[in-house]
Amino acid sequence: MSYPKTHPNVSVFEDMSDEYASVSTSGAHVSTPLTSSEALAALVSSNDFRAAETLRKEMVSHHVPIPHDSVYLRAALHAITERRTKGTPKERLERFEAWLSLAPERHEKWDSFYDIRERIFRAMDHLNLALVHRFGLVLASKGYYSGNVAMQVVATLARYARPLFVQNYLWELEDRARDYYSRRDRSLPADRFVAVYNLAARTHATAGKAEAALQLVSDARSRGVQISEFTLNIVAKHAPDRQHAIDHIRNIHPSWFMSDTVSPNANASEGTPSGHANETMALAARLRYLRNAFRSPSPPSPYVLQNFITSYRALSRPRTRTYTHHPSTRTRAITSLRAIAYRHSSKSASTWAFAEMLHHRQRKEPMHVLLVFFQHFHLVGIPRKTVLSHIRGPRGQQERKNGVQRLCVPPYPMGEKLWPSAYHTAIVWDTLASLSTKTERERLYSLLLALAKQSKQRESEAPQSRDCSTLQLPRNTYDAAHFSPFVSSWARKNPGKALGVLRDMVSLGIEPGVVQWSIVARGYAQHGDPVIALRILNQLEEVEMDQTKRGGEDPPRRPSDVLLGTYTNVLRGLVVAGDVEHAREIEKRLVERLGYRAGDRPATDASIELLRALEARLVYQPCGASVRTCGSVG
Repeated sequence: MSYPKTHPNVSVFEDMSDEYASVSTSGAHVSTPLTSSEALAALVSSNDFRAAETLRKEMVSHHVPIPHDSVYLRAALHAITERRTKGTPKERLERFEAWLSLAPERHEKWDSFYDIRERIFRAMDHLNLALVHRFGLVLASKGYYSGNVAMQVVATLARYARPLFVQNYLWELEDRARDYYSRRDRSLPADRFVAVYNLAARTHATAGKAEAALQLVSDARSRGVQISEFTLNIVAKHAPDRQHAIDHIRNIHPSWFMSDTVSPNANASEGTPSGHANETMALAARLRYLRNAFRSPSPPSPYVLQNFITSYRALSRPRTRTYTHHPSTRTRAITSLRAIAYRHSSKSASTWAFAEMLHHRQRKEPMHVLLVFFQHFHLVGIPRKTVLSHIRGPRGQQERKNGVQRLCVPPYPMGEKLWPSAYHTAIVWDTLASLSTKTERERLYSLLLALAKQSKQRESEAPQSRDCSTLQLPRNTYDAAHFSPFVSSWARKNPGKALGVLRDMVSLGIEPGVVQWSIVARGYAQHGDPVIALRILNQLEEVEMDQTKRGGEDPPRRPSDVLLGTYTNVLRGLVVAGDVEHAREIEKRLVERLGYRAGDRPATDASIELLRALEARLVYQPCGASVRTCGSVG
């Protein structure tokens, strides 16, 4: 059918008048179509992030401006929380940066970015430095360059990223801040980066990056940034070569002098208190002491805290072994102490977490040790995938079903995860070694060697790259305690392999302690060559004598409890092996060379009693075999 050839008659239509507009109708209203910006915000508000991402890319490609809106923070958060997402990690970072850049600037609308910070610094199972870096730079371009958010980013990068990358980040941070002020036709205040540079220098120093800290002090001076005396004291006190650091600082700041005040980062929890003092203190008095200690600049020793927790829980006599919040279980004091520790400082919270880990290790609860570490700390300095496989595996799931993983419930809310010390990571390695099979333990040790070697690299030896996707751990991340579980495991059956671990430690610049030598000596005494065990004792005795002479002490002297413990350990190993001859020689050394007297040390007395029992057994031995082959003490 063809179209009509004549035009329509317009006379059948009336002109629009006010009368028509004044009459309301029940018909459907004609909605005004949304603009592209309004449609984008609506899609994000309805959580349709896939369609929103498509629309955003189209608007960017067509150069359509997108007004700033806080709703886009939801899309930025989704970009780093989405599971089973398509695309590479780099593409996820780009999506996160693109959405975050659409948030309002600081002068338009201030925001704490709480949810995003919670995700980056608390909820992630790994520390993503590339994400932290992008987050800091985008916020700096919006005016957030010196507040709490910026400080959190700077502290994290200064501790775990390479110093060269941190230096470049600080420079770019300044550039972004200047651009922010130039867009508002204002100049950047001169003192805006004082706190940032001071924090970065202190964090470098406490992380064992003395060279980087000194370089940052020099850079700050050249850029007109004032470094405080407090920061200079921290840098000098944490430098391996303190005199070199002092001379370097005085060349830059001639009027500065070294302060005698105690460093706020000094670890006051290294020593183990005497058990006698803890036993004689009433629980109420110990509780008052711990409360006051947590409120002081130096928190209490985690060993004191662990002993209190053990004593307090033993007194409460819970009905079940699981840590449930039962009325019969006394948790009020423990909960109160924990709250004080978390409110005071991150150092106090770290001390509390260490005490929890010690408590669970004492109770032989390895999964709980891993869970406490996972809940409190960034997964650095440890094999992250191995820890997560245990926590998320069948055994970890079963442990969580059986009871609460904490000493007291509910869990304390944490704003961000803490930085683990060598004390925390050493317990994790010990726990993983105890959970591993023979083959897994070999792989675990190879990984420890690789990580320790990487952490010992100097900045000049590290690959020069602006990419910070790999961590640079502090050089003091791995100490002798990290190798102890492998020494102990292999010393039982192959002392030579355990001795090889000590050689690896020396090659990495880690000096084996008396504990490691004691384990190896015990292994040779019980399963290998007792002559080598005696040589180790001779060397340890000479080392202690040299240290005493350097300390200015005059003989006669009393041997240290550590040396007596090593002799006792070797003596017990010889008794277990049935080697009466060498066991008697050790006893003779204890008495004649170390001046040991019966009753000085219960563990040593017990080992000597085992030797007497072995001698008595051999007297009535019916066979005519040798002393070593006839006797055996289990």
